[in-house]
Amino acid sequence: MSLSGSFSVFAIPLRRPSVTEFLSERGPAPRGASLRIVGQRPSESARRAWASQLGTSETPALSDILAIGDPHGYLVETHTDRLVPERFLRKEGFLTRNLGGWSPVYFGVGQLPYPPPDDPLLSHLEVLASYGDRITHFGADPKQVARRLPEEMDGKETLVAPSAARLERLRELHANNVSTHITALHDALAGKSRIAADDEGAPVPELLLADALLDRLVTVELRRRHAEACGDQDVVEEIDSMQRSWAQDLGLRLILKGEYIAGRHRRSTIMIAEELGCVVKQPAPEPFHEIMMDAVTYDGATENWPSLTKDGALVMPQGRVRLILEDGVVPRLHQAFDHGVRFSSLLGLVVEDHVPGPTVQEWVQEDPERMTQSLYEGILATQQACEILGVNNPDWHSANFIVEENSLSRGSPTLTHIDWGAARVLSEDEKSKSDKRARRDQVQNLAFSFHDEQIAQRVREIHATLKEDPASRQRVANRADELLHNAD
Repeated sequence: MSLSGSFSVFAIPLRRPSVTEFLSERGPAPRGASLRIVGQRPSESARRAWASQLGTSETPALSDILAIGDPHGYLVETHTDRLVPERFLRKEGFLTRNLGGWSPVYFGVGQLPYPPPDDPLLSHLEVLASYGDRITHFGADPKQVARRLPEEMDGKETLVAPSAARLERLRELHANNVSTHITALHDALAGKSRIAADDEGAPVPELLLADALLDRLVTVELRRRHAEACGDQDVVEEIDSMQRSWAQDLGLRLILKGEYIAGRHRRSTIMIAEELGCVVKQPAPEPFHEIMMDAVTYDGATENWPSLTKDGALVMPQGRVRLILEDGVVPRLHQAFDHGVRFSSLLGLVVEDHVPGPTVQEWVQEDPERMTQSLYEGILATQQACEILGVNNPDWHSANFIVEENSLSRGSPTLTHIDWGAARVLSEDEKSKSDKRARRDQVQNLAFSFHDEQIAQRVREIHATLKEDPASRQRVANRADELLHNAD
């Protein structure tokens, strides 16, 4: 058996009994078929090769600078029993619950073994598209990057190459002391110290520092997850301790969704840097797709499945930021709601202002009584403000709203929406009254994001009441107007 050399987009339904049984028996040693998948970020070898190439050229070509976005540099080797992280497998019902069609389906890109071995996950795997020996992808636009590079590199676009080389040397210097490395990067971003990019002492641009810090945190977290899966509790506890100290001493926290499991979460990387006053986000590689509702029926229940669009090309982080900048909707929404943001077309980064406070998901799960009509009206007011702006945001999720910390003591929580990745401009033929009602009613899908049937039922009841109550709808309209007025 060997890897076929052909890359594919594939989906694996995780609710099938043979799959759940196989994954429940996972042990310290990897089991199942080996395969290569597109990981979250460039591999260590790809990152080193990129920095080395740039460091040996006095005037690197733009194509050399953009090489960091090659999806083949993201490939990592794994086994089928390692596709779902250990922490999820320990959650009761993670693989079996079907919330309104949202059943867990693994969705990814990789190189599959051939001939296919006897493996429970591979036996249920469906190939949605075949790329051949090169991954079809959508990445950075060289013209866009060249135009934006001066702004993204703090007016020093010529520093990309020496900065990449300098950051790699810094990583090697601190190879055996990850905390010292992370502190050095954090302090440079905080303005407490300087990491020089060249002999003249010019500092490494902030976005490159942020990317390096994000990468180091991801590397550590992946090592922790590997140790967790292998049952190496000493390493898990060592890394847990370091991560707690980074959160306490530096205000650094990482949210890593290193896999796309439809019905549970989409891939993304988020670094929350409270002391730096920002949140650094990086979209993960995902094929162009949408979710087909009720696409499959299994065991008497329908399941929602990924359905490819635009030939299923793999959208790299740089490609996602490219689309955001070309479309212009997300920057406009951030401006409208007075939420600062910065983009890197080269690195595929989105850097937003940090808003202190819990997510609505966390806040309500802690006390379901907090799911009040007033809270829901605040969420719906955000959607209605989008209507005023001529924008559709179909992805309403309770984890995408922050309850502003300074509003909690007032007893009337103020909400900030923090993820506009799915937003787009409405076309003229989407602005009928029936279309507007449909988009309003789509907000109640927020119910499923709590992963709690009682909370979900409460959301549905509130929405049903609101639909029939003109006074409630007027309050929502007033709050929508107020949101945009305050932002002005």
